[in-house]
Amino acid sequence: MTSAPTLHQRAGVSGSDDTANLDLAEDRRDGRSVIVIGAGLGGLAAAIRLRHRGFHVTLLERHSHPGGRCGVWESEGFLFDTGPTLLLMVDYLRQLFTEVGRPMERYLDIVQLEPNYRVSFPDGSTLEVTSRINRMLESVERIEPGAGPNFLRFLADSAKLYRLGLDGFVDKNCHTGRDFLNVRNAALLVRARGMEKLRRMVSRYFKDERLRGAFSFQSLYLGLSPYDSPAIYSLLPYTEVAGGLHFPMGGMHAMPRALARLAGEMGVEIRYDVNVRSLERAGDRVAAVILDDGTRLPADLVLANADLPYAYETLLDEPYPRIARKAFSCSAFLMYLGVNRQYPHLLHHGLAVPADLRATCDDIFRHHRIPDDPAFYVCNPNKTDPSLAPEGSENIYVLVPVPSQTPGLEIDWAVEGPRLETSMLERLERFGLPDLRKHIVTRRSFTPVDFTGDFSATRGEAFGLAHGIDQVGYFRPHNRHPRYGNLYFVGQSTHPGCGIPMVLISSRLVTERIAEEQAVPV
Repeated sequence: MTSAPTLHQRAGVSGSDDTANLDLAEDRRDGRSVIVIGAGLGGLAAAIRLRHRGFHVTLLERHSHPGGRCGVWESEGFLFDTGPTLLLMVDYLRQLFTEVGRPMERYLDIVQLEPNYRVSFPDGSTLEVTSRINRMLESVERIEPGAGPNFLRFLADSAKLYRLGLDGFVDKNCHTGRDFLNVRNAALLVRARGMEKLRRMVSRYFKDERLRGAFSFQSLYLGLSPYDSPAIYSLLPYTEVAGGLHFPMGGMHAMPRALARLAGEMGVEIRYDVNVRSLERAGDRVAAVILDDGTRLPADLVLANADLPYAYETLLDEPYPRIARKAFSCSAFLMYLGVNRQYPHLLHHGLAVPADLRATCDDIFRHHRIPDDPAFYVCNPNKTDPSLAPEGSENIYVLVPVPSQTPGLEIDWAVEGPRLETSMLERLERFGLPDLRKHIVTRRSFTPVDFTGDFSATRGEAFGLAHGIDQVGYFRPHNRHPRYGNLYFVGQSTHPGCGIPMVLISSRLVTERIAEEQAVPV
């Protein structure tokens, strides 16, 4: 059996001529110092942007590698992305490289997937979602004859909500209520019916329950039920079709590796295996970062990429205001399976919709229990990049949406985790992966408890604070502390929210705010 390349061989960072050639034009000796806590995508992107603006940046990461939730697990020659696997709106990633004058292609090899993914229904029918409109129309018509024109209307109306959502609520700082919801945006939102329920909105275009499910389940990317989500999140299926899904060769973890390489080239000091214990305060400012070993690191500014409720509770020793009233997203049960055979019919991405999606969502979001008939997602990235698994083998990533740990209704994952793993392996074999259990070479599972232990998720949630309309924009935790004027936040639980594009936007917005409020002396 031929082994896959090692992680460092895939990264392609050793021996780079660029590493020794820092951009001296950016090495301003009079810049202010910033300590960034956490080398997730948000922390890395913000560090790069701040360094480009002349700040001296030190990035502290408690793990031995960059990425945060966008992590990696390597076992028996298999490489698994442990976090996000869907790359949408790739222009926001390109924007970061363009902003600092570097070609993205020097750091990443990103390919577009075709098709995007396959949705499998309980009756055995399937829908392939693609960015090729003629093929997309054919797929829709096979499910619901005559629905093609309605699908085009759905895309057109979702495009309006996409533009309204990005321009009016997402892609700008929201320091005041007026920034978030002015009269013009409110009128546009009402006219576009962006506040009705997503599932109800989708049902206006499609009669077949399969299509209704296929074009509304995407709210689960935000940890929201499509039956409770506002219709403005129809921008997600629109984005998939209009912009496509992409994949960085080498795996999703190639992105934080690339950003860490770029940050290092620009002069950001990155320190791994360093855990921050607390923040030292003096009046209305944070004076220093205190490490586990007692080391005191003074800084002019601090930017926390740690999960925001955790940063308040642990680093500041104060709960986020009214945190008990906040809604958290759902969580996920993850399985990483390395198998010594191939399943040719699998695509890179696949989704299985349960027979009763409403009941499944109610179990997760209302009853806080593991569904008897769960939805699940299967990712098989070596279909796109064979180097991610040994020859003749496959790496299979499985995600099952499950409840987060609601106080008083916590699930005992030490008991339920093995049960769910066993039932999912049986379900996967029925799904079309025959003899799966006989071919597993290596495996690992990840529960909501692990989200808390590894990523400091307050309730084991997978997608940060929930993204209902009362917790987005101005109503989401702001990216600067209300009292400590030099403490800022970046990442999924601050504005604008979770997901790779949103976190990259978050890094730009907080950098713009820091530059405006904490100008570098010239």
